[in-house]
Amino acid sequence: MEIKFLKIFSKNIEAQKEFYKNILEFSYELESNGFKIKTQENTLSFEKSEKEYYYHFAFLIPTGSIYKAIDFLENKNIFLLPYKGEKIIQFDSGRAIYFYDKDKNIVEFIERPLVNYPKSNSFSIDQVIKLNEIGLPHINPIKMANTLINKFGINPINRNSFRENFCWVGDHNGVIIVTEEGRNWLPTDRPGIINDFTICYQENGIEYNISFENNEVK
Repeated sequence: MEIKFLKIFSKNIEAQKEFYKNILEFSYELESNGFKIKTQENTLSFEKSEKEYYYHFAFLIPTGSIYKAIDFLENKNIFLLPYKGEKIIQFDSGRAIYFYDKDKNIVEFIERPLVNYPKSNSFSIDQVIKLNEIGLPHINPIKMANTLINKFGINPINRNSFRENFCWVGDHNGVIIVTEEGRNWLPTDRPGIINDFTICYQENGIEYNISFENNEVK
């Protein structure tokens, strides 16, 4: 699964502009009702909203760059969210660091050695490869995961690993993490909330555009 475009909503659009453009220094483009940032391979759009949301999403960074990414963030006075006292969380398929943006979205930088991209022992924001994952809290994760697979063409790495409160729908290149509404997002104790967003992705050469509104997919 390759994510091409993701649109999320922001109640603090001016603060988010400042954060992503002037603090993180992403490539940036102003839009009529918000702005968008660009990685090497895809785009994340923020649209102004009167309703308050918060999301969890992850950016893929080069394997070997995570310590320099920590330096990059801390030099900009961005506080890393620890887990059990550690800045870096180790997974079977990689390692990650987390921080908040100005909407209190839980933003993740993750290395995935199983994905075939150049390694690096340095870090700058233009080395961010792509938006790699988006969280989707839902009242019925198994049902939503099956809909994404059967109706919207996403091929999971291991469908047998699905749990009632957590389904990893996608692969190491791109994934929608479907969790039970109210389940805490790692590494915080903040429960996931139902969010609206629009995503464009490619799977097996076919491009899909879908939107999530009020916990329904369209």
